[in-house]
Amino acid sequence: MLVQDIFGPVISYLIGSIPFGFLIVKVVKGIDIRQVGSGNPGATNVTRVLGKPYGILVFILDMLKGFIPVFIFDHYFTGHEHSLSLIFCGVSVICGHAFPVFLGFKGGKAVATGSGVFLWLAPVSLMISVAVWLLAVTVSRYISLGSILSSIVLVICVLVLEKDPFGQGLPLTLFSVFISILLITRHKSNIKRLLNGTESKIGKKIKTDLSANSDL
Repeated sequence: MLVQDIFGPVISYLIGSIPFGFLIVKVVKGIDIRQVGSGNPGATNVTRVLGKPYGILVFILDMLKGFIPVFIFDHYFTGHEHSLSLIFCGVSVICGHAFPVFLGFKGGKAVATGSGVFLWLAPVSLMISVAVWLLAVTVSRYISLGSILSSIVLVICVLVLEKDPFGQGLPLTLFSVFISILLITRHKSNIKRLLNGTESKIGKKIKTDLSANSDL
């Protein structure tokens, strides 16, 4: 119980706090990613700074740091589906990415890390959400819009597809609502730019100021 309820979330938070985007850009280019592009250490800004291969690498690493803690604790400690302690691990790893202790609590927008968590907890719902993301980004060319819409679709899919969403599955339902609200909140500046018609689309070159678009 101690491992599940205390050590699990703490360890998950520390894993989530590992700033892969910051570290990779620092090693490869010797610069602080927080000082270029959007100033965000997520995969999208890494793509602007180092190119698509590095952006994909950071996305995968950020996704894995969401997947691995919930997989390990579910497999070895919790012993039953979608337990509250397992959900706490998922919340903690996402908060670690969004508010990393190693970067002064200013991190990414949790899309990749949240996807990693739901890849284990609700894979079918996640796949549908990803399909919506791909469709929205392909049509609109706005990553932020795709991220916002997919987070809403994720909640709907959990309610419709997952087992007993208001009973035994209630922790997962509440978790999906939490991640959706967190993601939308962290995209509030993007929402303003979308409404004003000033949001940057995919393919724009990196800017040297800290105003830019959505990051993962």
